[in-house]
Parts: sequence; C-alpha cells; structure tokens
Amino acid sequence: VGQDDDTTGHLQKILAQIGSFCLVSIGIFVILEIVILYPAFHYSYRRGLNDILVLLIGGIPIAMPTVLSVTLAVGAQQLAKHKAIVTRITAIEELAGVTILCSDKTGTLTTNKLTIDKQLVKCYGPFSSEDVVLLAAYASRTENQDAIDACVVGSLEDPAKARAGIKLLDFKPFNPVDKRTEITYREESTGKLKRVTKGMTGIIIELCSRNKTDEIENRLEADVEEFATRGLRALAVAYEELDHDDHEGEGNGFELVGLLAIFDPPREDTKQTIDDALALGVKVKMVTGDQLAIAKETGRRLGLGDHMYPAKVLKEGPQPGSKYQNLDEIILDADGFAGVFPEHKYEIVKRLQGLGHLCAMTGDGANDAPALARANVGIAVEGATDAARGAADIVLTEPGLSTIVHAIRGSRVIFQRMRNYSIYACAVTIRIVVCFAILAFAFKFDFPPFMVLIIALLNDGTIMTLSVDRVLPSNSPDSWNLAEIFAYAFAYGFYLTLST
Repeated sequence: VGQDDDTTGHLQKILAQIGSFCLVSIGIFVILEIVILYPAFHYSYRRGLNDILVLLIGGIPIAMPTVLSVTLAVGAQQLAKHKAIVTRITAIEELAGVTILCSDKTGTLTTNKLTIDKQLVKCYGPFSSEDVVLLAAYASRTENQDAIDACVVGSLEDPAKARAGIKLLDFKPFNPVDKRTEITYREESTGKLKRVTKGMTGIIIELCSRNKTDEIENRLEADVEEFATRGLRALAVAYEELDHDDHEGEGNGFELVGLLAIFDPPREDTKQTIDDALALGVKVKMVTGDQLAIAKETGRRLGLGDHMYPAKVLKEGPQPGSKYQNLDEIILDADGFAGVFPEHKYEIVKRLQGLGHLCAMTGDGANDAPALARANVGIAVEGATDAARGAADIVLTEPGLSTIVHAIRGSRVIFQRMRNYSIYACAVTIRIVVCFAILAFAFKFDFPPFMVLIIALLNDGTIMTLSVDRVLPSNSPDSWNLAEIFAYAFAYGFYLTLST
C-alpha cells in the first residue's frame, strides 16, 4: 500500500526545492555571462563557453544524493543498535519531524497479559480475598488454558496450589453459551465434595440460590459498575457443597463468595517513555479497539490523560453545543480513541496529516497495515504480523515503546547533519557561481574547467565525513525551514566570495 495521494516522499520534495535553488542561482549567472562575455567583451565562442562550463560544473551540488544517502545509511545502522530496523530509509528524516505519535494500546502500552488486581478483590461470603482467588484458581484449567484461566492461576504465589489438596472429579470448561467454568472436587483433608464456578457476573448470580438477597445483588451490581467505570473486567466466583456422594448430582445451591477485577497492566517502561516523548515535543495519542472505560483507566495510569472519545465520534462529528467546531479539532485535542476499527485508524492519521502534522503510527495486526502505510512513519511493534511489517517503515525488535524514543532522538541527530549539509551545499554553489562570475566580469579571468573538477572533488568528497558529524538533537520536532537554510547559504556564500 503506497501513500495513495502523494507518491513522492517528504525528503524528495525538500531535495527538489534545494536543487531548484541551486539551479536558479546557476541559471541567473549563466545568462549574465552569456549577455556580458559575448556582446560586451566580444569573447570568442570557445573562450566564453569555458567560463559558462565552470559555473555549470562547479555550481551543481553533485555529491548531494551521495552524502545524504550515506548519512541516512549510517543513521539506519545506529538505529539498528537501538533495536529499530529501518525498512524505508527516508523515514528517518520524517521521524525527526513527527509531532504526533498514535499508539496502539494492547501489547504496546500494556503488557497484553491479563492480571488480577489483588487490592480490589470483593468478598461477599465468609472467605478472605486469598481464599476467593484460590477458589477461582480451582475453577480454572491448569493445562491448555485460555487467557482468563492463565491469569487466575498465574496470580497465585505458587501455581501448583491450583490443584494441591483436592481430587478433581469433573471439570466443565468455558463455553460461549454458559459463560462460566465449573469444577467438582473432593477435598482430601475433609473428604467433602465441593463445587466452584467462576464466570460472567450476570450468569453466576442467577445460579446463587443460597445467598441471593436484594442486598447482595445490589452490592454486586454496584461493584461491577465501579469496575466497569475504571475499565476493569469483573469475574464472579461462587461455590456449593454437595451432601451426597454422587458428584454428578445437584448440590445444595451456590453461594456467591467474591468478585475479581481483571485488567491489562501498563508496561513498566511505558510511563517514562510517554514523558520522554512529551519532553521531545511529540504528543502521544492512544488508539485502541478496547472499550472507552478501559482506555481511560490505562490513560490515567500512564499519565496520558483520559480525554478520550468513542469511535462513533469519527463518524458523527462533534455533538451540537460542544466547544468543537469540527471533527479535526476533536481529533487534535483528544488524548485517544476507543473502540476503533482499522478504517478509523486510517481516518485519524489522514486527518492529522491534513492539519499539517507529521504523524507516526504503531500497529501489530494485518488490519493495521493501511494506517501504517498511510502514516508518515509506520512503526511495526515487536511480534507484529508480516503484513504489518511489510507496510511499516520501521520495525521494532524489542517490546514496548521505549525504542521509539531512542529512534526519535537518533533521527533528529541525523536530521541536523542533513540540514548542515544542505546549508553547506547551497553556500558552496553561491560561492562558486558568484565568485567566478565576478572574476570573469571584473578581471576577464578564465578559470580552466579541469580545475573546477578538482574543486568539486575536494568540496564534495571531503564533506562526506559529515555523515558521522557530532551534533546535538533538538528538543522539538525538526522541520525544513528552507527560507532559513537559503538565508544562511547566502550569508556564508557571500562571505566566502569576499574572502576569495
């Protein structure tokens, strides 16, 4: 997938403009020489031609593509040491100017490993929070687990406890109809038959005939609501004892014992990384397929802010009476979007670019490929699918976002080198063109074209060392200020002309 509307990259446009500047400078003085040397000085055809050649050979920055390619290639090697593999080399220059980073949540900002928040376990029966977690672990599979079972068993200090001291008689795994798991077991210490079930709160409370009072139901509903507003998924746990020895028979009714809160915790380095990105002038927006409440909770934990919107805003635009005039203002101001589909990611990137921002986007799935290709810098995170890697400009080989901050710093160093070279190339063009034109006009001095080749080699050959120049990265996104570059070039060029 190419960038569908502009086929040339950002860097090519800039280089074309710098090239045009040099060519226009040369063109003006070539015309002046033709007008002055032939009609005014009555030069012979060949003598005047030599002087015109001098301007043409000397003025054009021949080494520009080479120097910039070498600078980018050296830079790509330096970024690879920071575990960022560059697949489109000109993306390095664009990364230096990125002002907004749209990041996926799951697996990038968070660990993508569900965890039980033990501080938040709610107990309704005679059991402590440790007992509730242990009972939930009994009602989980210990082999070929799904994500919920793995996180429940993993939250025990010793996962072996999930089957210690009990004899498994019957297990019903999770299915989409019942939405719960259930274990029937015999306690080895007392010989009693017991049953534990864990699952979706609405379904579990229906089973609980023993302690299903209005008070318990209201408490449960309030707790589930509290978890939901914080973006935590709730998992209810209930148990019953069986009086008889037939483990397939009915028990004397389930009793609700507790409620677990499950969430996907942020990676340890993410908060620091986001602070670093903000310090570098890059705004981070979270774009996730998860629900709004989960996105807000993650945003709060990461210091990203919780000023987030559901994806439907992207279709409907701002609500009447809100402070935003149009959708672009919302997208620019928001800390993130929740419940988004791949086409929404593409739309967000496209609109941010329309507002003049250089936009980076992280993704990992095949469905992220269009947005990765559309972004100025598409970044495939560690473990991304081949489709995402194919569409991305930079592929990260270690998890998390911290690599991106290294890459942004690295790309800004490379940008400074390229900017310095651009000023140098334009200044040298002005120096040679103005200097030799004045020599020809004032002194009728003829400079041999062969010597110009030597100048070109010495000027452009030695400057290739600029690709490893020591420079300091800037603290804000870099952009090509061509007016400034040309102003410097004029100043240096005329100074060099005078010194000559």
